[in-house]
Amino acid sequence: MAHPERTHGVRLTDPSVLRALAHPARLRMLDVLQERGGATATQCAEVVDLSASACSWHLRQLAAAGLVRDAGRRGDRRERVWEATVPAWNVDMATIDADPVEAQGLDLAVTQALLQASDTMVEGFVMRMAQDQEPQEWRDGGLVSNSTLRLSADELRDLTAGVMQLLAPYRLSARPEARPGDRTVHAALRFVPVSAPDGSGRSVDEQ
Repeated sequence: MAHPERTHGVRLTDPSVLRALAHPARLRMLDVLQERGGATATQCAEVVDLSASACSWHLRQLAAAGLVRDAGRRGDRRERVWEATVPAWNVDMATIDADPVEAQGLDLAVTQALLQASDTMVEGFVMRMAQDQEPQEWRDGGLVSNSTLRLSADELRDLTAGVMQLLAPYRLSARPEARPGDRTVHAALRFVPVSAPDGSGRSVDEQ
């Protein structure tokens, strides 16, 4: 189920790579590298609730998995710059190079890490709003909302494909250079069935 870029990016199938990704802080650091085109451990620590030394360790784990690479040093040459090796990625459990039980576990671990990383970013926005640290135009444009829909499986596939297509022109890969006034925006999409698979219409928690 883990696929932040369902129709874009590199499909990851190596279990060791997926194990490296199954950590919310590493996912956020990978986001930072993709957003900025490269960053130091100190810069990653500014957006992840970890020390620079801890970020450096996590970046080395991502590098060992081939997801980031050492891009040299800059400034006073004391800080190493890291850059992402993939602009976007996705995971399809059916293609993971492992037995079904391990593949299911890896897919679950990466999905849970994605959800945790996403929740942290959403909660950060909500806290900034509560503390009056977000400009009104961004408060008005942001959205945190739940909707309950009634769909067939085909309609759900069409809906998710349509939403992904709607987002495509605004992805970092389509807009690599920020314009004046632009900010990076986190879009978290979760379309998941909640009623019973037997078609009874009962919610899972009603069983």
